Amino acid sequence: MSLLDYIAGGGLGLAALLTLVQLAPIKIDPWSWIARGIGRALNKEVLAEHRALSAAFREHVRKSEERDAINLRTRILRFNDELLHDVRHTKEHFDQILLDITAYNQYCADHEDFKNEMAVAACENIKETYMRCIKEHSFL
Repeated sequence: MSLLDYIAGGGLGLAALLTLVQLAPIKIDPWSWIARGIGRALNKEVLAEHRALSAAFREHVRKSEERDAINLRTRILRFNDELLHDVRHTKEHFDQILLDITAYNQYCADHEDFKNEMAVAACENIKETYMRCIKEHSFL
């Protein structure tokens, strides 16, 4: 037998051994490990692009949520301005703005870096006016 015969036989023996190796309770699956390594090598660019797209998507969601919070704040401030100018509203309008206030306050609580001080007084005034309208039955 030549050296090549020994190498070929050893290679086949190693392949058979790798196929049969399993230690209980630890399962060793070398073929899966090898396939996973090959898959990562072949898909390296795809995985990198996936990571980049995931990061971009998270940033897009963050900006969208912040934009929604700014829109909530704008509606709150506008509603408060109308109250300050003696514009009357229906109970349904108040109910909607109170939902907006709840959503806005929740966003602010979840995002401490978001500037909230702009609408605190407006929210309080809206709530006080709502309670006064309930007591006086003065909704539009």
